[in-house]
Amino acid sequence: MNKKLPFKYSTLALATALISQSNVILASEPVTPIKHLIVVVGENVAFDTLYATYKAPKGQTVNNLLSQHIINADGTPGVHFAKALQRQASNPSDQYTVRPTLGAPYVTLPQPLQTGILDASTLTFKEASPDARFPATLPNGPFQITKYVPYGSAASATGDPAHRFFQMWQQTGGNNLNHSLFTWVGNTTGIGGDNGPDSPTPEKTQQGAELMGFFNMAKGDAPLFKQLAQTYALSDNFHQAIMGGTGANFFALATGDVAVYNKDGSLAVPPAWQIENPNPKVGTENFYTQDGYKGGSYVKCFDIKQPGVKSILKVLRKGKISSNCQKNAYYLVNNYDMPYNIDGTEKTLTDDVTIYPPQAVPTIGEALSAKSISWTWYTGGRDAADVLSDGIYPLIRASINAQIPTTVPEPDRTQMVDGKAFATTQSSVYNAIGDPHNASKALVTTPSLRAHLKGMDSFLQDVTNDTLPAVSYVVPKNLDSGHPGYSAPVSYELFIKDLVAAVQAKPALWADTAILITTDEGGGYFDTGYIQNVDFFGDGPRIPFLVVSPFAKKGYVDHVYHDHASILKFIEYNWGLAPLSSRSRDNLPNPITSKQVYRPDNQPAIGDLTSLFDFSNVKTN
Repeated sequence: MNKKLPFKYSTLALATALISQSNVILASEPVTPIKHLIVVVGENVAFDTLYATYKAPKGQTVNNLLSQHIINADGTPGVHFAKALQRQASNPSDQYTVRPTLGAPYVTLPQPLQTGILDASTLTFKEASPDARFPATLPNGPFQITKYVPYGSAASATGDPAHRFFQMWQQTGGNNLNHSLFTWVGNTTGIGGDNGPDSPTPEKTQQGAELMGFFNMAKGDAPLFKQLAQTYALSDNFHQAIMGGTGANFFALATGDVAVYNKDGSLAVPPAWQIENPNPKVGTENFYTQDGYKGGSYVKCFDIKQPGVKSILKVLRKGKISSNCQKNAYYLVNNYDMPYNIDGTEKTLTDDVTIYPPQAVPTIGEALSAKSISWTWYTGGRDAADVLSDGIYPLIRASINAQIPTTVPEPDRTQMVDGKAFATTQSSVYNAIGDPHNASKALVTTPSLRAHLKGMDSFLQDVTNDTLPAVSYVVPKNLDSGHPGYSAPVSYELFIKDLVAAVQAKPALWADTAILITTDEGGGYFDTGYIQNVDFFGDGPRIPFLVVSPFAKKGYVDHVYHDHASILKFIEYNWGLAPLSSRSRDNLPNPITSKQVYRPDNQPAIGDLTSLFDFSNVKTN
């Protein structure tokens, strides 16, 4: 985990200077016609949530709620609705289990809640109370969200399902062959009790059945996502790399790996209160003992005696899958704050803060720089223009302006108002844990490398000025991300529409570009897709994935098994890079399938995305 990089930056800088003088180019030329790769990452929607009723073009198939006859095209229950039946369950002991004992079905779904919904008028979050827009007697199975909440309206946000590591393992049983416990796990655990004064409790976990909702493309929902799938290439077998939430999956996008607790670069033991304990509290059905954003997030998965570890390792051993857990390492499987501020200064790491330490895990950014291949990670909110142009900036500024006494003299008063308004808005719109290179000590402490971390305004300027790098990752501002609660899929859809239009408006750029569109994870939403056990950390459920490119197969639905590390594999394939480390997921082979198209014969295996492209008509010299 703490392996030193195989070069010195001073040596690299000297070599670059000499190369420049001699007009020699060391940067690897791409092996495909794709010279610009843009990876766009929204948040928190599963494949069946978004593509529930998508119909594959003639001669093709797609695996979704409609094709399995779980629902009809009009959103009503289908003849196989019972395949998605949600059951209650029980733990046979006081130990965490990935596969609880199944019990009776719910008579009706629990009423969806307003958990996490942002009130735009007050810029505060609504209480986790029943969402009156939805009935309290929903049939036991998937339901169409837009039967009750219009798609694309200002009030289209819905409650935020739980999406954490041990919860997701328990919801899916690891492989999702039985998907009847999504609701029960959410209802009994919530997001954990260690979340401050408004934490979930065993009596009020703040989770209803919002996770069972889906959008209906057959009825006009998500029109751009539908149009892009019909025009370009869609995967119905692309997975989040890590069970759980945003932080771990963004980290995997950049590294193919998991963050680890360390002190000064050496493995160490985190404070006891930061170690996950998913064993149910005494007297509760399944409410975890130590879990939550202000509590447990690390797990020592090499040690079978650690809470929650035994049950997962049992699943892996049955499938003869390596855990990929290093001895004495505590891995971060849930969200903690980044070790560096947005300006690159290091945060103070003490035993009473939920900040994880600087990492030495190799990143794709460092690997690209080592090969002199241009790259940038664009995170909305990093640039001043991102903040000042955001719709909530004037609202926040007005609120702060009203709080500062008018007796404060000018220009001090205006400077104070503007400064606080900017800082507050930036913290609201900037997805800090969606900027994973900001955790790398080698990258952040090297100015020439940290310069690759920019904002959304920089991306648009680079497109306009024909200065876009070879590899771009683009992370929207929080309110554009599609995250339930404070955003919605329509917001992410509009963001994508503008991005694709900006690229296509530059014909020369569009001619050699591939835009990959996905999300960080499924947000805890219900999904029926098979999950491959790759190691202790995942894979997780399916998420949407599109390739928008002149070289994408047209109207194609790809079934090859992929996850976030597949993006790394494609970059490495296209530009001649080696896997990032000996333990990163990009070492896995490409899938071989013979019997079941969605399940590799040679597990663990993940694809390199080439199955979504068609380069057959490309002229070669």
